[in-house]
Order: sequence, then structure tokens, then C-alpha cells
Amino acid sequence: MIDRRTRGIGATTAILAAGRIAVTLFVLCISAPASRPDPAEPPLRASYLVTVADDFVVDVYLNGKRVPDSKRTMLEERFGATTERVDVAVRRGDWLVFNVVNNRLRWGGARYFAVAGCFATNEFGFVSDSDSKQWSACDDAGAAPRFIARRAYRSQSGIQAINNPWPDGDGLMRQYAGASWNGTPVWGHARSTWVKLRVD
Repeated sequence: MIDRRTRGIGATTAILAAGRIAVTLFVLCISAPASRPDPAEPPLRASYLVTVADDFVVDVYLNGKRVPDSKRTMLEERFGATTERVDVAVRRGDWLVFNVVNNRLRWGGARYFAVAGCFATNEFGFVSDSDSKQWSACDDAGAAPRFIARRAYRSQSGIQAINNPWPDGDGLMRQYAGASWNGTPVWGHARSTWVKLRVD
């Protein structure tokens, strides 16, 4: 038979053990580093892109890295000119570079390149604009790697409006990006050029 004294010791031991566990948990809680939320991501400026090019886009780069072909979808090809959707998220502070080319012997030398950064049809974060200081161009293949890799490199050079734009270009932009698209086509000076947008 267990006497009262033995039962009292057992109860005291259990209470002490429970107390130790409580103290240990308290110490762990107050000594654990407070979790800090990750810094907020920059605001989203586009969920996807729509491009129209006469003749075509060779490559697209986001923040110096080539966008994989799996992110690019041909929406329409018209007499060699191309309309694409590029499924990349673009945020403030990013930069995009498009390597575009044109055959000067076709259609009297007409050319075209335009972009819409879209959230949805008729919802734009940005559009191509030959008057905007956010756009620039590089016609020098030797300088193109730095132009692609560095956001600010040649940020003041080269962009121009197209004096003989392909006449179907604006219509295709409005067909695939949205009827309210009101951008302008942009280009450099050479028939093969790299066009950059610094996203603000």
C-alpha cells in the first residue's frame, strides 16, 4: 500500500516536471528571433506582353536574361510580320530588351515594332512610346551585350519614331492587346536593333 507521503512526493515531482516544461517553452518563445516579413515586391506593371513586329522579334530579355521560348506564343503571322504574347510578369524597376529585325527590301522598307504591357485586355501598365525617355535603342552588335545586361547603359540613345510604319501594325496591336491601345511603334536607326524599356 502506498502511503500519503509517497503519493505526496509523486505529486510534487509531477508538478515540478510540468513547471520545468513551462519554463523551457517560455524561454524558447522569448529567445526565438522574431520573424520578419520579406520586403514588399515592387508594384506589378504587366502580367504579360503583346508585341507586333515587322518583320520579327529574335529574342526578348527581362533584366538581362533571355526569356525562354516556352514563354512566347505566336498569335498571328501575316506576310512574315509577327504578333506574339510573352508570358512574363514585369515590375517597377525591371528592364526589357527586344532584338528586332527588318528586311529593307520588303514592302518598300516598311517596318514596325510595338509593345503593350498588359494586365488584361485594354488594361495597360505601359505601351511603346517614341516620345518617352524610358525607351532607348542600340544598333551596335558589339555593345548589345552591355545594353542588355545593364539597365542604364545607353539610356539616352537611339530611339526614334518610324517614318514608314507597316500599316497593319496598329490594327494588330488593338486586336490582340485591346482597342484602347494608344502607343506608337519604336525602332533604332539600323534594320537590326535592340530596343530597351526601363520600367518605372
